[in-house]
Amino acid sequence: MKRSLLLPAALWLAACTPDNGFTQATTLDAFQQKQKNTFDLLLVVDNSCSMYEEQAKLASNFDNFIHYFDGTDVDWQLGVVTTDVEEESSRGHLIGGDDEIVLANTSGNEQDRVSYDRTWAGAEGQVWALDPTWYTAISNDKAEHWCAVGAGTAGTENASCALETEGGGADSRYGSVIITEVLADPVGVADDLGEWVELTNIDSVDVDLSGWQLRDDGRNAYTIPDGTVLAAGEQLVLARSADSAANGGITADLELGADFTLNNNVLYLSATTEGASEIFAEMVAQGTSGSGMEQGLEAARLAVTEPNATNFNPGFIRPEANLNLMIFSDEADVSPDPVPTYLSDFAAVKGDAAFRDHSIMNVSAVVGSDPPEFAGEPSCSSANGDAVYGARYVDAVSQTGGLIDSICDEDFSPLVEQLGLTLSGLQAEFALSRFPDLDTLKVAIYDTPDTESKVRDLTLDTDYTYVEERNAIRFEYEQVPESEQYIVAEYKIRSGG
Repeated sequence: MKRSLLLPAALWLAACTPDNGFTQATTLDAFQQKQKNTFDLLLVVDNSCSMYEEQAKLASNFDNFIHYFDGTDVDWQLGVVTTDVEEESSRGHLIGGDDEIVLANTSGNEQDRVSYDRTWAGAEGQVWALDPTWYTAISNDKAEHWCAVGAGTAGTENASCALETEGGGADSRYGSVIITEVLADPVGVADDLGEWVELTNIDSVDVDLSGWQLRDDGRNAYTIPDGTVLAAGEQLVLARSADSAANGGITADLELGADFTLNNNVLYLSATTEGASEIFAEMVAQGTSGSGMEQGLEAARLAVTEPNATNFNPGFIRPEANLNLMIFSDEADVSPDPVPTYLSDFAAVKGDAAFRDHSIMNVSAVVGSDPPEFAGEPSCSSANGDAVYGARYVDAVSQTGGLIDSICDEDFSPLVEQLGLTLSGLQAEFALSRFPDLDTLKVAIYDTPDTESKVRDLTLDTDYTYVEERNAIRFEYEQVPESEQYIVAEYKIRSGG
Protein backbone atom coordinates (compact mmCIF):
# COMPACT_ATOMS: atom_id res chain seq x y z
CA MET A 1 0.00 0.00 0.00
CA LYS A 2 1.31 3.42 -0.89
CA ARG A 3 1.82 5.67 2.14
CA SER A 4 1.18 9.40 2.03
CA LEU A 5 3.92 11.81 3.06
CA LEU A 6 3.88 15.06 4.96
CA LEU A 7 4.63 18.10 2.82
CA PRO A 8 7.81 19.98 3.77
CA ALA A 9 6.21 23.43 3.47
CA ALA A 10 2.82 25.09 3.96
CA LEU A 11 0.04 23.50 1.92
CA TRP A 12 -3.08 25.46 1.04
CA LEU A 13 -6.31 23.54 0.69
CA ALA A 14 -9.62 24.87 -0.65
CA ALA A 15 -12.78 22.77 -0.50
CA CYS A 16 -15.69 23.42 -2.86
CA THR A 17 -19.25 23.36 -1.57
CA PRO A 18 -22.51 23.63 -3.54
CA ASP A 19 -23.87 26.31 -1.20
CA ASN A 20 -21.38 29.13 -1.10
CA GLY A 21 -18.57 28.31 -3.47
CA PHE A 22 -15.53 27.90 -1.20
CA THR A 23 -15.22 27.10 2.49
CA GLN A 24 -12.84 28.89 4.85
CA ALA A 25 -9.31 28.27 3.55
CA THR A 26 -7.33 25.61 5.40
CA THR A 27 -3.54 25.33 5.62
CA LEU A 28 -1.07 22.73 6.79
CA ASP A 29 2.37 23.77 8.10
CA ALA A 30 5.00 21.07 8.51
CA PHE A 31 8.28 21.62 10.39
CA GLN A 32 11.17 19.36 11.25
CA GLN A 33 12.84 19.72 14.62
CA LYS A 34 16.51 20.60 14.33
CA GLN A 35 19.21 17.98 14.55
CA LYS A 36 21.01 17.58 17.85
CA ASN A 37 24.26 19.38 18.60
CA THR A 38 27.60 18.12 19.83
CA PHE A 39 29.12 20.54 22.32
CA ASP A 40 31.62 21.02 25.14
CA LEU A 41 30.46 23.40 27.89
CA LEU A 42 32.98 24.97 30.25
CA LEU A 43 31.57 26.50 33.44
CA VAL A 44 33.82 29.09 35.06
CA VAL A 45 32.71 29.40 38.69
CA ASP A 46 33.72 32.22 41.02
CA ASN A 47 35.03 30.64 44.25
CA SER A 48 35.70 33.85 46.17
CA CYS A 49 34.29 34.64 49.60
CA SER A 50 30.86 35.95 48.52
CA MET A 51 29.70 33.04 46.36
CA TYR A 52 28.43 30.34 48.74
CA GLU A 53 24.68 30.79 48.16
CA GLU A 54 25.08 31.31 44.41
CA GLN A 55 27.07 28.08 44.07
CA ALA A 56 24.32 26.23 45.93
CA LYS A 57 21.66 27.61 43.57
CA LEU A 58 23.69 26.58 40.55
CA ALA A 59 24.25 23.11 41.99
CA SER A 60 20.51 22.56 42.36
CA ASN A 61 19.77 23.39 38.71
CA PHE A 62 21.65 20.65 36.87
CA ASP A 63 18.53 18.61 36.19
CA ASN A 64 16.87 21.64 34.59
CA PHE A 65 19.91 22.06 32.38
CA ILE A 66 20.18 18.50 31.07
CA HIS A 67 16.43 18.04 30.58
CA TYR A 68 16.74 18.91 26.90
CA PHE A 69 19.36 16.19 26.42
CA ASP A 70 17.48 13.35 28.12
CA GLY A 71 16.03 10.87 25.68
CA THR A 72 17.97 12.36 22.75
CA ASP A 73 21.33 11.65 21.20
CA VAL A 74 22.75 15.06 22.10
CA ASP A 75 26.47 14.52 22.63
CA TRP A 76 27.61 16.81 25.44
CA GLN A 77 30.47 17.27 27.85
CA LEU A 78 30.60 19.64 30.82
CA GLY A 79 33.67 20.73 32.75
CA VAL A 80 34.23 23.20 35.58
CA VAL A 81 37.09 25.55 36.44
CA THR A 82 37.25 28.40 38.94
CA THR A 83 38.03 32.09 38.47
CA ASP A 84 41.12 31.68 40.68
CA VAL A 85 44.25 31.64 38.52
CA GLU A 86 46.67 32.68 41.27
CA GLU A 87 46.86 29.18 42.74
CA GLU A 88 49.28 27.31 40.50
CA SER A 89 47.69 23.91 41.16
CA SER A 90 44.31 25.02 39.80
CA ARG A 91 45.10 27.50 37.01
CA GLY A 92 42.67 26.42 34.32
CA HIS A 93 42.58 22.84 35.59
CA LEU A 94 39.20 21.14 35.37
CA ILE A 95 37.67 20.48 38.78
CA GLY A 96 37.04 16.76 38.97
CA GLY A 97 37.97 13.83 41.14
CA ASP A 98 38.90 15.97 44.13
CA ASP A 99 37.07 16.51 47.40
CA GLU A 100 37.66 16.89 51.09
CA ILE A 101 36.23 15.20 54.17
CA VAL A 102 36.28 17.38 57.26
CA LEU A 103 35.37 16.30 60.79
CA ALA A 104 34.54 19.29 62.99
CA ASN A 105 33.50 19.47 66.65
CA THR A 106 30.56 21.41 68.06
CA SER A 107 32.61 24.61 68.06
CA GLY A 108 33.30 24.22 64.36
CA ASN A 109 36.98 23.45 64.93
CA GLU A 110 38.47 20.89 62.57
CA GLN A 111 39.47 17.65 64.27
CA ASP A 112 40.54 15.92 61.08
CA ARG A 113 40.66 16.58 57.34
CA VAL A 114 41.38 14.28 54.43
CA SER A 115 41.66 15.86 50.98
CA TYR A 116 41.92 13.64 47.93
CA ASP A 117 42.28 14.21 44.20
CA ARG A 118 42.47 12.11 41.06
CA THR A 119 46.13 11.25 41.68
CA TRP A 120 45.02 8.92 44.47
CA ALA A 121 45.32 5.32 43.33
CA GLY A 122 42.39 2.92 43.16
CA ALA A 123 39.86 1.67 40.67
CA GLU A 124 36.11 2.12 40.75
CA GLY A 125 34.62 0.28 43.73
CA GLN A 126 37.84 0.16 45.74
CA VAL A 127 37.97 1.48 49.30
CA TRP A 128 40.70 3.82 50.46
CA ALA A 129 42.00 2.51 53.80
CA LEU A 130 44.46 4.29 56.07
CA ASP A 131 47.40 2.17 57.17
CA PRO A 132 47.18 1.77 60.98
CA THR A 133 50.79 2.91 61.21
CA TRP A 134 49.58 6.36 60.24
CA TYR A 135 46.57 6.67 62.56
CA THR A 136 46.96 10.37 63.32
CA ALA A 137 45.11 13.45 62.16
CA ILE A 138 48.31 14.91 60.74
CA SER A 139 49.39 11.79 58.86
CA ASN A 140 46.15 10.74 57.18
CA ASP A 141 46.12 13.58 54.67
CA LYS A 142 48.92 12.10 52.56
CA ALA A 143 47.96 9.81 49.68
CA GLU A 144 50.94 7.53 50.28
CA HIS A 145 49.58 6.59 53.71
CA TRP A 146 46.42 5.12 52.19
CA CYS A 147 45.95 2.01 50.07
CA ALA A 148 43.21 0.65 47.83
CA VAL A 149 41.88 -2.51 49.48
CA GLY A 150 38.90 -3.79 47.53
CA ALA A 151 35.77 -3.96 49.68
CA GLY A 152 37.42 -2.55 52.81
CA THR A 153 36.80 -3.40 56.45
CA ALA A 154 34.02 -1.01 57.46
CA GLY A 155 33.47 -1.07 61.22
CA THR A 156 36.66 -2.96 62.09
CA GLU A 157 40.33 -2.04 62.36
CA ASN A 158 42.20 -1.68 59.09
CA ALA A 159 44.85 -4.18 58.07
CA SER A 160 48.36 -2.96 57.39
CA CYS A 161 49.13 -1.84 53.86
CA ALA A 162 52.72 -3.08 54.34
CA LEU A 163 54.09 0.38 53.66
CA GLU A 164 57.85 0.67 53.81
CA THR A 165 57.90 4.06 55.54
CA GLU A 166 57.89 4.03 59.32
CA GLY A 167 54.83 5.55 60.90
CA GLY A 168 54.47 8.13 63.57
CA GLY A 169 52.08 6.38 65.95
CA ALA A 170 48.80 7.69 67.34
CA ASP A 171 48.96 11.15 68.86
CA SER A 172 45.62 12.37 70.23
CA ARG A 173 46.87 15.95 70.52
CA TYR A 174 45.93 16.43 66.86
CA GLY A 175 42.48 14.81 67.10
CA SER A 176 41.15 11.83 68.96
CA VAL A 177 38.76 10.80 66.19
CA ILE A 178 40.13 10.47 62.68
CA ILE A 179 39.00 9.38 59.22
CA THR A 180 40.30 5.89 58.45
CA GLU A 181 38.32 4.49 55.48
CA VAL A 182 36.50 6.02 52.51
CA LEU A 183 34.46 4.63 49.61
CA ALA A 184 33.85 7.50 47.19
CA ASP A 185 33.06 5.58 44.00
CA PRO A 186 31.09 2.38 44.68
CA VAL A 187 30.51 -0.24 42.01
CA GLY A 188 27.32 -2.27 41.72
CA VAL A 189 25.25 0.32 43.58
CA ALA A 190 24.58 4.00 42.97
CA ASP A 191 26.68 6.64 44.71
CA ASP A 192 23.67 7.88 46.69
CA LEU A 193 23.42 4.42 48.27
CA GLY A 194 26.94 3.05 48.36
CA GLU A 195 29.28 5.84 49.53
CA TRP A 196 30.57 5.64 53.10
CA VAL A 197 33.15 7.02 55.54
CA GLU A 198 34.64 5.33 58.59
CA LEU A 199 35.80 7.18 61.72
CA THR A 200 38.08 5.66 64.36
CA ASN A 201 38.63 6.79 67.95
CA ILE A 202 42.40 6.48 68.46
CA ASP A 203 42.28 7.77 72.03
CA SER A 204 42.07 5.75 75.24
CA VAL A 205 38.79 7.37 76.30
CA ASP A 206 35.32 7.47 74.78
CA VAL A 207 34.43 10.54 72.71
CA ASP A 208 30.96 12.09 72.58
CA LEU A 209 30.33 13.06 68.94
CA SER A 210 26.92 14.66 69.52
CA GLY A 211 26.61 17.74 67.31
CA TRP A 212 29.87 17.14 65.47
CA GLN A 213 29.79 17.56 61.71
CA LEU A 214 31.10 15.70 58.72
CA ARG A 215 31.40 18.36 56.00
CA ASP A 216 33.46 19.63 53.10
CA ASP A 217 34.50 23.06 51.83
CA GLY A 218 31.38 23.28 49.67
CA ARG A 219 27.74 22.80 50.60
CA ASN A 220 27.87 19.39 52.33
CA ALA A 221 27.32 19.17 56.09
CA TYR A 222 26.00 16.22 58.10
CA THR A 223 25.41 16.74 61.83
CA ILE A 224 26.01 13.68 63.99
CA PRO A 225 22.93 12.97 66.17
CA ASP A 226 22.82 13.57 69.89
CA GLY A 227 23.81 10.57 71.98
CA THR A 228 26.44 9.32 69.54
CA VAL A 229 29.43 8.16 71.60
CA LEU A 230 32.42 6.49 69.98
CA ALA A 231 34.21 4.15 72.36
CA ALA A 232 37.99 4.12 72.66
CA GLY A 233 39.59 2.16 69.85
CA GLU A 234 36.28 1.62 68.05
CA GLN A 235 34.97 2.57 64.60
CA LEU A 236 31.89 4.46 63.43
CA VAL A 237 30.57 3.95 59.89
CA LEU A 238 28.57 6.75 58.27
CA ALA A 239 26.97 5.64 54.99
CA ARG A 240 24.74 7.30 52.42
CA SER A 241 22.22 4.51 53.07
CA ALA A 242 21.90 2.46 56.26
CA ASP A 243 20.11 -0.33 54.39
CA SER A 244 22.73 -3.05 53.92
CA ALA A 245 20.56 -4.70 51.27
CA ALA A 246 20.81 -1.53 49.16
CA ASN A 247 24.23 -0.08 50.02
CA GLY A 248 26.43 -2.97 48.95
CA GLY A 249 26.35 -4.93 52.21
CA ILE A 250 27.86 -2.36 54.58
CA THR A 251 26.69 -2.30 58.20
CA ALA A 252 26.25 1.40 58.89
CA ASP A 253 25.96 3.11 62.25
CA LEU A 254 24.58 6.38 60.86
CA GLU A 255 22.88 7.35 57.59
CA LEU A 256 24.23 10.40 55.78
CA GLY A 257 21.48 10.59 53.15
CA ALA A 258 21.89 13.59 50.86
CA ASP A 259 23.64 15.74 53.50
CA PHE A 260 27.12 14.51 52.64
CA THR A 261 28.31 13.32 49.24
CA LEU A 262 31.71 12.39 47.84
CA ASN A 263 33.14 13.39 44.48
CA ASN A 264 34.20 10.69 42.05
CA ASN A 265 37.30 10.47 39.90
CA VAL A 266 35.50 12.21 37.03
CA LEU A 267 37.29 14.98 35.13
CA TYR A 268 34.20 16.16 33.26
CA LEU A 269 30.60 15.05 32.85
CA SER A 270 29.03 13.55 29.75
CA ALA A 271 25.81 11.90 28.65
CA THR A 272 27.13 8.56 29.92
CA THR A 273 28.22 9.72 33.39
CA GLU A 274 26.36 7.86 36.13
CA GLY A 275 25.12 10.07 38.96
CA ALA A 276 25.95 13.19 36.93
CA SER A 277 23.62 15.47 38.91
CA GLU A 278 25.33 14.69 42.21
CA ILE A 279 28.83 14.97 40.74
CA PHE A 280 27.89 18.31 39.17
CA ALA A 281 26.83 19.61 42.59
CA GLU A 282 30.24 18.65 43.97
CA MET A 283 32.06 20.28 41.05
CA VAL A 284 30.37 23.68 41.26
CA ALA A 285 30.33 23.89 45.07
CA GLN A 286 33.95 25.00 45.18
CA GLY A 287 33.82 26.89 48.44
CA THR A 288 34.76 30.49 49.04
CA SER A 289 38.50 30.46 49.69
CA GLY A 290 39.56 31.42 46.16
CA SER A 291 41.28 34.61 45.11
CA GLY A 292 39.32 37.84 45.27
CA MET A 293 40.94 38.89 41.99
CA GLU A 294 38.52 37.04 39.71
CA GLN A 295 39.87 36.27 36.24
CA GLY A 296 37.12 34.31 34.54
CA LEU A 297 38.22 34.93 30.96
CA GLU A 298 41.83 34.07 31.75
CA ALA A 299 40.77 30.87 33.54
CA ALA A 300 38.69 29.83 30.54
CA ARG A 301 41.56 30.45 28.13
CA LEU A 302 43.97 28.48 30.29
CA ALA A 303 41.50 25.58 30.37
CA VAL A 304 40.88 25.24 26.62
CA THR A 305 44.34 26.05 25.23
CA GLU A 306 47.71 24.35 25.47
CA PRO A 307 49.40 23.11 27.54
CA ASN A 308 46.45 22.58 29.92
CA ALA A 309 44.14 21.19 27.25
CA THR A 310 46.47 18.21 26.87
CA ASN A 311 48.28 17.97 30.20
CA PHE A 312 45.48 18.56 32.70
CA ASN A 313 42.19 18.49 30.76
CA PRO A 314 42.71 15.69 28.21
CA GLY A 315 39.71 14.77 26.10
CA PHE A 316 37.55 17.70 27.10
CA ILE A 317 37.97 19.77 23.94
CA ARG A 318 36.81 17.71 20.95
CA PRO A 319 37.48 18.83 17.36
CA GLU A 320 33.93 18.08 16.21
CA ALA A 321 32.15 19.78 19.14
CA ASN A 322 30.95 23.35 19.61
CA LEU A 323 32.65 25.25 22.44
CA ASN A 324 30.38 27.07 24.89
CA LEU A 325 31.62 29.04 27.89
CA MET A 326 29.50 30.06 30.88
CA ILE A 327 30.88 32.56 33.43
CA PHE A 328 29.35 32.57 36.90
CA SER A 329 30.54 35.46 39.11
CA ASP A 330 29.42 38.39 41.26
CA GLU A 331 32.58 40.41 40.60
CA ALA A 332 34.18 42.16 37.64
CA ASP A 333 36.70 40.36 35.47
CA VAL A 334 40.30 41.50 35.97
CA SER A 335 41.94 39.24 33.39
CA PRO A 336 45.02 40.93 31.89
CA ASP A 337 44.15 40.97 28.16
CA PRO A 338 41.43 42.84 26.23
CA VAL A 339 38.14 41.02 25.71
CA PRO A 340 38.62 40.70 21.90
CA THR A 341 41.91 38.91 22.49
CA TYR A 342 40.21 36.27 24.60
CA LEU A 343 37.38 35.83 22.10
CA SER A 344 39.91 35.42 19.31
CA ASP A 345 41.79 32.80 21.31
CA PHE A 346 38.57 30.91 22.09
CA ALA A 347 37.52 30.95 18.43
CA ALA A 348 40.96 29.79 17.33
CA VAL A 349 40.46 26.61 19.35
CA LYS A 350 37.58 25.68 17.01
CA GLY A 351 39.02 26.91 13.71
CA ASP A 352 38.21 29.60 11.16
CA ALA A 353 34.46 28.93 11.05
CA ALA A 354 34.12 29.88 14.73
CA PHE A 355 35.09 33.48 13.94
CA ARG A 356 31.95 33.79 11.78
CA ASP A 357 29.50 31.34 13.33
CA HIS A 358 28.70 32.04 16.98
CA SER A 359 26.95 28.71 17.37
CA ILE A 360 30.40 27.10 17.19
CA MET A 361 31.87 29.26 19.97
CA ASN A 362 30.04 31.59 22.33
CA VAL A 363 30.15 33.01 25.83
CA SER A 364 27.22 33.23 28.26
CA ALA A 365 27.26 34.71 31.75
CA VAL A 366 25.40 34.90 35.05
CA VAL A 367 26.91 38.08 36.49
CA GLY A 368 26.10 41.62 37.52
CA SER A 369 24.41 42.19 34.20
CA ASP A 370 23.21 45.82 34.32
CA PRO A 371 25.40 48.94 34.62
CA PRO A 372 24.73 50.87 37.85
CA GLU A 373 23.08 54.27 37.74
CA PHE A 374 26.03 55.86 39.53
CA ALA A 375 29.71 54.92 39.57
CA GLY A 376 30.69 52.80 42.54
CA GLU A 377 27.21 51.40 43.07
CA PRO A 378 26.47 47.69 42.66
CA SER A 379 24.93 46.31 39.51
CA CYS A 380 22.31 44.52 41.60
CA SER A 381 21.58 43.41 45.14
CA SER A 382 19.90 40.43 46.72
CA ALA A 383 19.57 38.80 50.12
CA ASN A 384 22.95 37.21 49.44
CA GLY A 385 24.74 40.53 48.90
CA ASP A 386 25.73 42.90 46.11
CA ALA A 387 27.15 42.14 42.68
CA VAL A 388 29.61 44.32 40.78
CA TYR A 389 28.81 45.11 37.15
CA GLY A 390 30.58 42.49 35.02
CA ALA A 391 31.25 44.82 32.08
CA ARG A 392 33.86 42.62 30.39
CA TYR A 393 31.70 39.52 30.71
CA VAL A 394 28.70 41.40 29.29
CA ASP A 395 30.88 42.54 26.39
CA ALA A 396 32.00 38.97 25.67
CA VAL A 397 28.39 37.77 25.68
CA SER A 398 27.19 40.53 23.34
CA GLN A 399 30.01 39.87 20.86
CA THR A 400 29.33 36.13 20.63
CA GLY A 401 25.53 35.97 20.82
CA GLY A 402 25.42 34.19 24.17
CA LEU A 403 22.87 34.34 26.98
CA ILE A 404 23.05 36.60 30.02
CA ASP A 405 21.25 36.82 33.34
CA SER A 406 21.65 38.55 36.68
CA ILE A 407 23.40 36.67 39.45
CA CYS A 408 21.09 38.44 41.88
CA ASP A 409 18.06 36.54 40.56
CA GLU A 410 16.58 34.23 43.15
CA ASP A 411 15.86 31.56 40.55
CA PHE A 412 18.44 30.54 37.96
CA SER A 413 16.25 27.86 36.40
CA PRO A 414 14.83 29.96 33.51
CA LEU A 415 18.30 30.80 32.20
CA VAL A 416 19.61 27.29 32.83
CA GLU A 417 16.68 25.81 30.92
CA GLN A 418 17.17 28.25 28.05
CA LEU A 419 20.89 27.47 27.95
CA GLY A 420 20.14 23.77 27.83
CA LEU A 421 17.69 24.25 24.99
CA THR A 422 20.05 26.52 23.04
CA LEU A 423 23.03 24.20 23.39
CA SER A 424 21.01 21.15 22.48
CA GLY A 425 20.22 22.73 19.11
CA LEU A 426 16.53 21.99 19.54
CA GLN A 427 13.88 24.55 18.59
CA ALA A 428 11.06 25.48 20.95
CA GLU A 429 9.04 27.84 18.74
CA PHE A 430 7.69 27.43 15.20
CA ALA A 431 6.16 30.33 13.24
CA LEU A 432 2.97 29.56 11.33
CA SER A 433 2.52 30.72 7.75
CA ARG A 434 -0.91 32.32 8.33
CA PHE A 435 -2.91 33.41 11.37
CA PRO A 436 -5.01 30.47 12.57
CA ASP A 437 -8.55 30.20 13.80
CA LEU A 438 -7.59 28.69 17.16
CA ASP A 439 -10.80 26.67 17.36
CA THR A 440 -9.61 24.72 14.32
CA LEU A 441 -5.90 24.44 15.16
CA LYS A 442 -4.67 20.84 15.30
CA VAL A 443 -1.03 19.97 16.02
CA ALA A 444 0.60 16.53 15.92
CA ILE A 445 4.08 15.01 16.23
CA TYR A 446 5.49 12.49 13.73
CA ASP A 447 8.71 10.49 13.79
CA THR A 448 9.16 10.53 10.00
CA PRO A 449 7.55 12.22 6.97
CA ASP A 450 5.28 9.18 6.73
CA THR A 451 1.75 10.01 7.89
CA GLU A 452 1.58 6.60 9.58
CA SER A 453 4.44 7.54 11.94
CA LYS A 454 2.29 9.80 14.14
CA VAL A 455 3.54 9.85 17.74
CA ARG A 456 0.66 11.76 19.28
CA ASP A 457 -1.87 14.55 18.85
CA LEU A 458 -1.23 17.65 20.94
CA THR A 459 -3.63 19.80 22.95
CA LEU A 460 -3.49 23.59 22.89
CA ASP A 461 -2.54 25.14 26.26
CA THR A 462 -1.56 21.72 27.57
CA ASP A 463 1.14 20.41 25.24
CA TYR A 464 1.93 23.72 23.56
CA THR A 465 0.84 27.35 23.52
CA TYR A 466 0.03 29.83 20.76
CA VAL A 467 2.01 33.09 20.80
CA GLU A 468 -0.17 35.72 19.14
CA GLU A 469 2.47 38.44 18.71
CA ARG A 470 4.74 36.09 16.76
CA ASN A 471 2.03 33.90 15.22
CA ALA A 472 3.85 30.83 16.49
CA ILE A 473 3.28 27.64 18.41
CA ARG A 474 5.63 27.28 21.37
CA PHE A 475 6.70 24.30 23.43
CA GLU A 476 7.67 24.96 27.02
CA TYR A 477 9.94 23.09 29.41
CA GLU A 478 9.40 19.29 29.20
CA GLN A 479 7.39 19.62 25.96
CA VAL A 480 9.98 20.33 23.25
CA PRO A 481 9.83 17.78 20.38
CA GLU A 482 12.79 15.45 20.09
CA SER A 483 15.61 15.79 17.59
CA GLU A 484 14.47 15.51 13.94
CA GLN A 485 10.82 14.80 14.75
CA TYR A 486 8.15 16.45 12.57
CA ILE A 487 5.63 18.98 13.89
CA VAL A 488 2.49 19.40 11.78
CA ALA A 489 -0.04 22.19 12.34
CA GLU A 490 -3.34 22.10 10.45
CA TYR A 491 -5.84 24.93 10.78
CA LYS A 492 -8.37 27.13 9.09
CA ILE A 493 -7.16 30.63 8.37
CA ARG A 494 -8.58 33.32 10.58
CA SER A 495 -10.72 35.90 8.83
CA GLY A 496 -8.33 38.58 7.60
CA GLY A 497 -5.32 36.30 8.25
